[in-house]
Amino acid sequence: MTPSAASVRVPGEVRPLLERIGRLAQDPGMSVYAVGGCVRDWRLGLPPTSDLDITVEGSGVELARAAADALGGTAEAHPQFGTATLRLPPGHGSIRRVDFAMCRKETYARPAAYPRVTPGTVADDLFRRDFTINAMAADLAAERFGTLLDPCGGRRDLARRVLRILHARSFLDDPSRLLRGVRFLARFGLRWDAGTARATRD
Repeated sequence: MTPSAASVRVPGEVRPLLERIGRLAQDPGMSVYAVGGCVRDWRLGLPPTSDLDITVEGSGVELARAAADALGGTAEAHPQFGTATLRLPPGHGSIRRVDFAMCRKETYARPAAYPRVTPGTVADDLFRRDFTINAMAADLAAERFGTLLDPCGGRRDLARRVLRILHARSFLDDPSRLLRGVRFLARFGLRWDAGTARATRD
Protein backbone atom coordinates (compact mmCIF):
# COMPACT_ATOMS: atom_id res chain seq x y z
CA MET A 1 0.00 0.00 0.00
CA THR A 2 1.28 3.47 -0.84
CA PRO A 3 1.32 5.70 2.26
CA SER A 4 -0.70 8.90 2.24
CA ALA A 5 1.32 12.07 1.78
CA ALA A 6 -0.16 13.34 5.02
CA SER A 7 1.47 12.89 8.39
CA VAL A 8 0.42 12.55 12.00
CA ARG A 9 1.72 14.90 14.68
CA VAL A 10 2.70 12.37 17.33
CA PRO A 11 2.48 14.00 20.79
CA GLY A 12 5.82 14.70 22.40
CA GLU A 13 4.84 12.70 25.47
CA VAL A 14 4.67 9.44 23.51
CA ARG A 15 7.08 10.14 20.65
CA PRO A 16 10.29 8.86 22.34
CA LEU A 17 8.59 5.59 23.27
CA LEU A 18 7.24 5.04 19.76
CA GLU A 19 10.57 5.96 18.17
CA ARG A 20 12.22 3.34 20.39
CA ILE A 21 9.69 0.70 19.35
CA GLY A 22 10.27 1.62 15.71
CA ARG A 23 14.03 1.10 16.14
CA LEU A 24 13.51 -2.23 17.89
CA ALA A 25 11.51 -3.46 14.90
CA GLN A 26 14.31 -2.67 12.43
CA ASP A 27 16.79 -5.46 13.25
CA PRO A 28 14.32 -8.33 12.78
CA GLY A 29 13.03 -6.58 9.66
CA MET A 30 9.52 -5.90 10.92
CA SER A 31 7.28 -3.03 9.86
CA VAL A 32 5.46 -1.46 12.79
CA TYR A 33 2.64 1.06 13.09
CA ALA A 34 0.61 2.88 15.71
CA VAL A 35 -2.98 2.22 14.77
CA GLY A 36 -6.62 2.86 15.53
CA GLY A 37 -7.93 5.11 18.27
CA CYS A 38 -4.64 6.71 19.21
CA VAL A 39 -4.04 7.87 15.61
CA ARG A 40 -7.62 9.16 15.39
CA ASP A 41 -7.14 11.13 18.61
CA TRP A 42 -3.82 12.58 17.45
CA ARG A 43 -5.50 13.77 14.24
CA LEU A 44 -8.16 15.44 16.40
CA GLY A 45 -5.53 17.06 18.62
CA LEU A 46 -6.75 15.27 21.75
CA PRO A 47 -4.44 14.53 24.70
CA PRO A 48 -2.58 11.20 24.57
CA THR A 49 -4.48 8.25 26.02
CA SER A 50 -2.93 5.92 28.57
CA ASP A 51 -2.97 3.00 26.11
CA LEU A 52 -1.38 2.58 22.70
CA ASP A 53 -2.16 0.03 19.99
CA ILE A 54 0.66 -1.24 17.79
CA THR A 55 0.28 -3.50 14.77
CA VAL A 56 3.23 -5.38 13.35
CA GLU A 57 3.96 -6.97 9.98
CA GLY A 58 5.72 -9.82 11.74
CA SER A 59 5.47 -11.14 15.29
CA GLY A 60 3.74 -8.76 17.69
CA VAL A 61 4.67 -11.09 20.54
CA GLU A 62 8.37 -11.04 19.63
CA LEU A 63 8.43 -7.26 19.39
CA ALA A 64 6.56 -6.81 22.68
CA ARG A 65 9.11 -9.03 24.44
CA ALA A 66 11.99 -7.09 22.91
CA ALA A 67 10.38 -3.83 24.06
CA ALA A 68 9.91 -5.20 27.58
CA ASP A 69 13.62 -6.10 27.76
CA ALA A 70 14.70 -2.72 26.41
CA LEU A 71 12.33 -0.60 28.51
CA GLY A 72 12.30 -2.51 31.79
CA GLY A 73 8.69 -3.54 31.47
CA THR A 74 6.84 -6.84 31.33
CA ALA A 75 5.17 -8.51 28.36
CA GLU A 76 2.14 -10.77 28.69
CA ALA A 77 1.88 -12.80 25.51
CA HIS A 78 -1.12 -14.49 23.90
CA PRO A 79 0.60 -16.45 21.11
CA GLN A 80 -2.60 -18.16 19.96
CA PHE A 81 -3.94 -14.73 18.95
CA GLY A 82 -0.62 -13.18 17.89
CA THR A 83 -0.99 -10.48 20.55
CA ALA A 84 0.86 -9.26 23.63
CA THR A 85 0.50 -6.52 26.22
CA LEU A 86 3.52 -4.52 27.31
CA ARG A 87 3.22 -3.00 30.79
CA LEU A 88 5.59 -0.13 31.36
CA PRO A 89 7.31 1.16 34.49
CA PRO A 90 6.97 4.84 35.46
CA GLY A 91 8.86 7.24 33.25
CA HIS A 92 6.81 7.11 30.06
CA GLY A 93 4.37 9.91 30.78
CA SER A 94 0.77 8.78 30.97
CA ILE A 95 1.44 5.56 29.02
CA ARG A 96 1.05 2.47 31.17
CA ARG A 97 0.47 -0.22 28.55
CA VAL A 98 1.05 -0.87 24.88
CA ASP A 99 -0.91 -3.56 23.05
CA PHE A 100 0.91 -5.33 20.21
CA ALA A 101 -0.76 -7.44 17.54
CA MET A 102 0.31 -8.99 14.28
CA CYS A 103 -1.27 -7.47 11.19
CA ARG A 104 -4.12 -9.78 10.28
CA LYS A 105 -7.02 -10.58 8.03
CA GLU A 106 -10.42 -11.51 9.44
CA THR A 107 -13.21 -13.45 7.73
CA TYR A 108 -16.63 -14.29 9.15
CA ALA A 109 -18.34 -17.60 8.39
CA ARG A 110 -21.73 -16.21 9.42
CA PRO A 111 -23.16 -13.04 11.01
CA ALA A 112 -21.87 -12.35 14.54
CA ALA A 113 -19.53 -15.37 14.46
CA TYR A 114 -16.03 -15.14 15.86
CA PRO A 115 -13.72 -14.18 13.00
CA ARG A 116 -11.21 -16.50 11.40
CA VAL A 117 -7.83 -14.78 11.77
CA THR A 118 -4.85 -15.19 9.44
CA PRO A 119 -1.62 -13.16 9.13
CA GLY A 120 -1.83 -10.18 6.80
CA THR A 121 -0.38 -6.82 5.85
CA VAL A 122 -1.04 -3.44 7.41
CA ALA A 123 -3.53 -2.80 4.59
CA ASP A 124 -5.40 -5.99 5.52
CA ASP A 125 -5.36 -4.93 9.15
CA LEU A 126 -6.86 -1.52 8.44
CA PHE A 127 -9.56 -2.89 6.13
CA ARG A 128 -10.85 -5.22 8.86
CA ARG A 129 -11.66 -2.39 11.29
CA ASP A 130 -15.00 -0.94 12.34
CA PHE A 131 -15.07 2.66 11.04
CA THR A 132 -12.90 4.68 8.70
CA ILE A 133 -11.86 7.03 11.51
CA ASN A 134 -10.30 4.02 13.27
CA ALA A 135 -8.69 2.64 10.09
CA MET A 136 -5.67 4.94 10.07
CA ALA A 137 -2.09 4.09 11.02
CA ALA A 138 1.11 6.01 11.67
CA ASP A 139 4.36 4.48 10.44
CA LEU A 140 6.97 4.14 13.20
CA ALA A 141 10.01 3.43 11.00
CA ALA A 142 12.68 6.07 11.58
CA GLU A 143 12.77 7.28 7.97
CA ARG A 144 8.96 7.47 7.73
CA PHE A 145 8.04 8.26 11.32
CA GLY A 146 4.56 9.75 11.57
CA THR A 147 3.60 9.12 7.93
CA LEU A 148 -0.15 8.57 7.78
CA LEU A 149 -1.61 5.46 6.16
CA ASP A 150 -5.25 6.16 5.40
CA PRO A 151 -6.57 3.82 2.69
CA CYS A 152 -10.21 4.15 3.79
CA GLY A 153 -10.54 7.94 3.97
CA GLY A 154 -10.66 8.36 7.74
CA ARG A 155 -8.95 11.76 7.66
CA ARG A 156 -11.56 13.08 5.22
CA ASP A 157 -14.41 11.65 7.30
CA LEU A 158 -13.05 13.30 10.45
CA ALA A 159 -12.98 16.61 8.59
CA ARG A 160 -16.58 16.05 7.40
CA ARG A 161 -17.60 14.94 10.92
CA VAL A 162 -19.14 11.70 9.66
CA LEU A 163 -18.93 8.13 10.90
CA ARG A 164 -18.69 5.56 8.13
CA ILE A 165 -18.35 1.78 8.10
CA LEU A 166 -15.87 0.18 5.73
CA HIS A 167 -18.31 -2.16 3.97
CA ALA A 168 -22.04 -2.85 3.88
CA ARG A 169 -21.89 -6.06 5.99
CA SER A 170 -19.89 -4.51 8.81
CA PHE A 171 -22.70 -4.49 11.41
CA LEU A 172 -23.75 -8.01 10.41
CA ASP A 173 -20.22 -9.31 10.89
CA ASP A 174 -19.95 -7.69 14.32
CA PRO A 175 -23.15 -6.15 15.78
CA SER A 176 -21.19 -4.61 18.67
CA ARG A 177 -19.86 -2.10 16.14
CA LEU A 178 -23.27 -0.46 16.15
CA LEU A 179 -23.01 0.21 19.89
CA ARG A 180 -19.46 1.51 19.52
CA GLY A 181 -20.66 3.74 16.72
CA VAL A 182 -23.33 5.33 18.91
CA ARG A 183 -20.66 6.05 21.49
CA PHE A 184 -18.39 7.65 18.87
CA LEU A 185 -21.25 9.83 17.61
CA ALA A 186 -21.73 11.26 21.09
CA ARG A 187 -18.05 11.47 22.01
CA PHE A 188 -16.83 13.24 18.87
CA GLY A 189 -19.95 15.08 17.70
CA LEU A 190 -20.25 13.04 14.50
CA ARG A 191 -23.19 11.94 12.36
CA TRP A 192 -23.77 8.74 10.40
CA ASP A 193 -22.94 8.99 6.73
CA ALA A 194 -25.83 8.04 4.44
CA GLY A 195 -24.72 4.49 3.70
CA THR A 196 -23.93 3.77 7.34
CA ALA A 197 -27.31 5.13 8.41
CA ARG A 198 -28.99 2.67 6.02
CA ALA A 199 -26.89 -0.16 7.45
CA THR A 200 -28.01 0.68 11.00
CA ARG A 201 -31.67 0.37 9.91
CA ASP A 202 -31.02 -2.87 8.04
